[in-house]
Amino acid sequence: MSRIKWAFRSMLALVIALTVAVPSSAWAATGNVISIEIAGGSKQKMNVGETKSFQVMAKVEGFDHEQDVTGGVTWSTSNAAVVTMSKGKVKAVAAGEATIVAEVEGVKAQVVIQVQDKIKSIKASPSSYTLVKGNENTLPKVTITRANGKEEDVTSDIVWTVSKDMAVLEGGKIKGVTPGRVLLQGKYGSTTVRVPVAVTDIITKVEVTPSTIQLNLKKSKAIKVIGTYANGKTVNLSKSIVWTSSNPSVASVKNSSVKALTEGKTTLTGTYQNQNLTVEVTVVPKLQKLIMGQKNLTLSPQSTTTIGVMAKYDTGKTTMVTTSAVWSSSKPGVATVTNGKIVAVAKGKTVITAKWDNKKVTIPVTVK
Repeated sequence: MSRIKWAFRSMLALVIALTVAVPSSAWAATGNVISIEIAGGSKQKMNVGETKSFQVMAKVEGFDHEQDVTGGVTWSTSNAAVVTMSKGKVKAVAAGEATIVAEVEGVKAQVVIQVQDKIKSIKASPSSYTLVKGNENTLPKVTITRANGKEEDVTSDIVWTVSKDMAVLEGGKIKGVTPGRVLLQGKYGSTTVRVPVAVTDIITKVEVTPSTIQLNLKKSKAIKVIGTYANGKTVNLSKSIVWTSSNPSVASVKNSSVKALTEGKTTLTGTYQNQNLTVEVTVVPKLQKLIMGQKNLTLSPQSTTTIGVMAKYDTGKTTMVTTSAVWSSSKPGVATVTNGKIVAVAKGKTVITAKWDNKKVTIPVTVK
């Protein structure tokens, strides 16, 4: 009877060995299975919808090294509502916890599967990098949002790779090696986040145009930034600069465009490769027109009178600009004007003009 049992066990072991994916690791037809172990540990995590295969290694009599017996394993699950088994693959079907059991020749091993809600989105911060050749930066922080709305910081669980050798990963940092573009990829289980990385040469000079800006309310103006490399070549950096406004209520800046919001002054600051950039912005109301105190004048020779000029803006604001305006008379022999003071000289007609900013206003004067 013992001989029959021994022969049956040996035949079973041989059949299982022949089903192993890698024949060189198959366990022998002779000897008993002492113990088995599921690779990856006794507790593992999966996400809803994820499918995973587990490797099973066995200690077998007569062998110094563990043997791969995955192909000969009989699997079972403690909770098919959480995880199911099919052809050696585990599928996570619902959030919860289940134990899967692997069995070979009556020897068992188990692993607890913690199934979490499906990942709805994954986000890296920062979402992109610009690295100077030879410089490095800390790898991004990564968060996931599950289907139930819960957010998790999974930074420490991300496995990072780079698509090209223009950048390398060293000690939790990414380092620029060669100018060009590379993709930093982070994998969390079966979910991947991608972060574009631009590696650039050293910029020796940065020029900002214009360095001072005057804008009317609600108007916008683009800022142009040109960088120069050591070899003399130039590059447009306008969209690479992140600007900050010292007074964001006066003017905001987005994608290199400044927009005037309220009257006042602000300073825009930015950096590129440790070079500080500034732009001074002044927001002023738009001058609509100049208004004189009278529409026409009639004077007698040698008489005098003074008229005022008011500036009216698009905000409804008005300001007296009499002494700031530039005055002139079309016929000084008839009447002269200084800072709004008109002196009648001789009989005739003339036109008095006041100019201020980009506007002007006139008044006809008759001397009789």
